[in-house]
Amino acid sequence: MKKIWLIALFMTFAMTVAACSPGQNYTFDGLPVDANLDPNEEVTITFWHRMGANSQALLQSWITDFEAEYPNINVVEEKAAIDYDPLANKIALAITGGNAPDISESYPDHIARYMPSGAPLPLNTFISNPNVGYTQEEIQDFLPTLWAEGTSYDNQGTIYSMPFTKSTEALFYNKTVFDQHSIGEETYTEIVNSEDFKWDDVFAIAEDIKTWDINAVPFGYDSTDNLFISASEQWSAPYTGLNDETGQGEILFNNETSKNMVRYFKDKVDRGLMLTRSLNGDGFMSDIYKTGRSLYMYVGSTGGTRYAYENMSATVFENGVPALYTGGVRAGVAPLPSYDGVTRRQIQQGPNINLYKSGSEQQMIAAWLFVKYMTTAERSLEFSLPSGYASIRYSSYQEDAWSNFGTHTGEPIDTKEAIEWAQDELVKQAIQIFLDNSDIFFTSAVFNLSSDTRSEVGSLIDKIFAYQSTSETDLNNYIDTQYQESYDFLTN
Repeated sequence: MKKIWLIALFMTFAMTVAACSPGQNYTFDGLPVDANLDPNEEVTITFWHRMGANSQALLQSWITDFEAEYPNINVVEEKAAIDYDPLANKIALAITGGNAPDISESYPDHIARYMPSGAPLPLNTFISNPNVGYTQEEIQDFLPTLWAEGTSYDNQGTIYSMPFTKSTEALFYNKTVFDQHSIGEETYTEIVNSEDFKWDDVFAIAEDIKTWDINAVPFGYDSTDNLFISASEQWSAPYTGLNDETGQGEILFNNETSKNMVRYFKDKVDRGLMLTRSLNGDGFMSDIYKTGRSLYMYVGSTGGTRYAYENMSATVFENGVPALYTGGVRAGVAPLPSYDGVTRRQIQQGPNINLYKSGSEQQMIAAWLFVKYMTTAERSLEFSLPSGYASIRYSSYQEDAWSNFGTHTGEPIDTKEAIEWAQDELVKQAIQIFLDNSDIFFTSAVFNLSSDTRSEVGSLIDKIFAYQSTSETDLNNYIDTQYQESYDFLTN
């Protein structure tokens, strides 16, 4: 049934992309070397996004400042959807109608979806242009893995997006508990912050926790999609890729190494050491963690760092759970563990900014200049600090706003302010992970089925985790069957 649905969806999109309106023109040969903004030509550009109220208000203040610097450019921002997938759907329809925005927030998978139309604007000639582009020094100011994500669409180094609000995953843990308990000579805190921190260490801690909190399911993971993808990279299990000869996307996850990886985590679920969001009725792990008991560590997005404290009760914050440990709950954060203690790899996330071809060179230059404006060091930091997203440029971290963030003098006036201060400190620690570990982040291959593959492997691992097998043979047969069905669903 789902195969029929996928075929119907693909055919609908393909026909829609093909049905271009008469006025649509997505041809562009690149920006000439001598091109520049004409200050005497009035230009209007549109920016579609899905920002919340606070971020949208900040964006509007940027537009005011930008238009003061460029009086001939009028920027029209629109909250075109409440989430990324509906935004992508709206842009796909707008492309076919010949009225795409000039700029949008996007994920790489969305750009891959738009590629057949020819609408996404390659940025290489804008970046290298001597009048409106970047110097080599400015390019090197971007965190390298974040910049490199813009080139993940083909094997030719074509840049289709600029980094904007970036995040990764991190291990959040109850530092109060982790400081008080040890395995051998090391506290839990020392173990999770060691250079050779492994998944085996996570579950050794989980087993130890169950000796003093027998009802605990000590470890949780929010996104099983991300678990599958990051663990595949760590286990050296093929997931997806771009063919070296054709440049076409390939689906590669149906292999024994991948199955063994999933068996590893399935064993921990079955032993009551691990919980996932899907096994928790779609409830986030941070909601259990904030009760101060049962779940003492979880992997979640650094973009949601504040949720480690958001709505935590004053009682838990101040006193914890006295029957189990001493002291109020304080959170710690660390990079993800690795499989072997050496191959430290974790997925890079968060939306980018991309541009679309239009009939006007001046319009595209104006849009590019606004993207450059939004991605300056100062504005990147201004956008990231309230959330936990990482600023995208090294020079952001030389700003006073970064140095002073999370630093407080005196004592908080009440528990509410104490929690806010703790949130700020944790956000800064989570963002610091990007600076201290820039070589561990990766992005998977981007092609027309990459988004579907991501969703499918998340569903695959959810089904396997939930399956109640009667024997090892039964489980192995079930895993083989589910892997093959998922692979066939995507490739047939």
